[in-house]
Amino acid sequence: MKKVLDFIKSNMIVAKWTFWYFFVLWLILRFIFHFDPFSAHYWWKFFHATLHGFAGFVFGLLVYTAIPIYIATTAIIYRKKELIITIPFVDKVFEYIKKLFPQETVAEPIAEIPAPEEIKEPEQTGPGYPDDMPPELRIPYMRAKNNLSLVGAVSAYNKQKNSTTNTIEKTETEPDTMVPIPTDFDLSDSDTFGGFDESTIPTFTDINFDEEKTNENFENNTTKYFKSKNIEFETYKQFVATEKYVIYEHNDNDFWIMDENVWFASGKQIDSPIKELVDLGQENGLTPILYLESQNIMDIENVIEQFESDGVRVIKSLDELD
Repeated sequence: MKKVLDFIKSNMIVAKWTFWYFFVLWLILRFIFHFDPFSAHYWWKFFHATLHGFAGFVFGLLVYTAIPIYIATTAIIYRKKELIITIPFVDKVFEYIKKLFPQETVAEPIAEIPAPEEIKEPEQTGPGYPDDMPPELRIPYMRAKNNLSLVGAVSAYNKQKNSTTNTIEKTETEPDTMVPIPTDFDLSDSDTFGGFDESTIPTFTDINFDEEKTNENFENNTTKYFKSKNIEFETYKQFVATEKYVIYEHNDNDFWIMDENVWFASGKQIDSPIKELVDLGQENGLTPILYLESQNIMDIENVIEQFESDGVRVIKSLDELD
């Protein structure tokens, strides 16, 4: 029974479609054709009867195509994770039912970080990473997963040796450039001592640490789109905010792996912006949007499903914005 409940929770949209499909089919058969699909007697009469006229043709076509149409529509809904026909009040009913079966979250143990001398390169074969991952991304993936640095320890054989002899020879040949101590410290505007110009004396300037650096020159496809539509927007770090949305754009064409805390590609690694995107939306009353301008992402369907479960709306075109 637990496996059945887990399957229904993970595929609630399929359960919704199954319920409404067969409910509407039962209404049509029962009240239009006066056929009870839950009665064995009616089915015996159907298989031993001859259908005549347009009504008989429609009835037979409906019965024989009900299952193939259900299989085809269910496959489409399972892939796209959205209903073909949506009914608002029904969604509220299923959300209430879903709350009756809360999902249990299991905290993952924190992996211990080994000492620098104990760090070893992960093997390129074996479990621990997806089977379809390119070989060149396996080592960065395992290091990012274990919270290790992407730059490994440098071998002692690759370290550059410091030549002490060259240093000694250089110091011996260099002339004595030390400035002599002046006898009089009363300097006029034009006086210099030891070839040292007063204009080169360092001066202190006021530094305001409270001023926040703004990315005034930040520009991407999202800002260009808003400019072409004459829509007002503001930028903060890598985020673009309007009156309704706060948007993060992913436009790198490399093959990316998007984990919960770290996103990385070959030779690249960034912290996941999802948490900050959600926080900005909650603090300012905006809808968090992830715009996937580039969709070269590993296991993109499950990644999008995870982001949407975190409260982020994922779009693949800016025209999807209201």
